[in-house]
This record gives sequence, C-alpha cells and structure tokens, in this order.
Amino acid sequence: MKVHPSLLTASLSVLLASGPAGAQTIVTLGKGYAHDCFTYAKAGTDPFDGVDLCDQALKDEVLTAKDRAATYDNRGVMLDELGRTEKAADDFHMASTLNETLGDPHVNLGSMLIKERRYADALTEINRGLELGMSFPHIGYYDRALAEEMTGSYKEAYYDFKKVLEIEPNYAPATERLKDFIVTTVPVKSPG
Repeated sequence: MKVHPSLLTASLSVLLASGPAGAQTIVTLGKGYAHDCFTYAKAGTDPFDGVDLCDQALKDEVLTAKDRAATYDNRGVMLDELGRTEKAADDFHMASTLNETLGDPHVNLGSMLIKERRYADALTEINRGLELGMSFPHIGYYDRALAEEMTGSYKEAYYDFKKVLEIEPNYAPATERLKDFIVTTVPVKSPG
C-alpha cells in the first residue's frame, strides 16, 4: 500500500493555519486552585484567569509532586494559548522534571514545536510522551501525524490519523486530515 497526500500544497497551508491539536491538560483530583487551574486549562475559555489560578496553586497550596507537575503543565497549556511560548515551554520542562513519568508535557511541548515548524524536535517530544502515556492519547497521535506529514512521512501520518480515530472515533480533525490522503496499492514488479 502506498499513501499519497492529495493537494499537498493546500494541505500544508491548512495545516499551518489550523495548527496542532490543542494541548493536553492533566487531570488533578480534589478541590482548590490546582483543580480550578485544570478546569480552566481543559475548558480553554479564559486563559488569563486560568494562569492566575495556576499561579495561586503553585504559590499557596501544598501539592504532591505529581499535582505540582500537572499544575505547571496546565499553566503551560494556557500560556501557550496566550502566545507566551517561552514561558509555556519552561512550564512543560518543569512539569517533566518534577514528574518524569508524565507524557503530557512532552506532547504539549511537541505541539508548540510544530507551530514553530521544528518537526523533527516535535516528533522526539511527542514520541516520548506517547511512550510514557498521557491523559488524552488521541491528541498525541494526532500531533505526531501532523509532524510526520510535514516531514514527508505520509504513510506514518496516515496510520497515526487512523489510530486517532480508533481511540476517539468522533475526533473531527483527524477525519478531516484523512480526506487529504489517497490510498493506492502499488503492484510489486516481478523479477526478470
């Protein structure tokens, strides 16, 4: 089977305009500023207030290492939404440092690197995040597929978009991206 993207030029402009999937949030349990930080990051509606809540959680609450890492990651998601990419990247790195078992910060950093057109670096981070496991794996596979497509790894991108739909069948961005692919079979030439 050979996978060819159709209308690659159009796809590229649409991809860059739409960007990678939204960054992932990490679920925190309980109540308080850290939980509210998660809620704001997940909703994606008011990142200014959400960042303030995350700041409060990091400053005033006694958090486990995992919840502190999740709070940094969630704040990074909102900082990225606000275009404060350097600070967001710092938060994703801090989350990874505080809890090396979290995959979400790696995928979120990969998402940012896609926006910067640093696809090889993005793939490294996203692959690490997928290896570690994450809250919403379909997002990781979607972002990896975007980076693969941008590096010309069309077959891999195609299969990752398909994987997204195995995990999350109603994920419309993957369905839309798959419309840009034409799958053909290429006969194998016989020797002689």
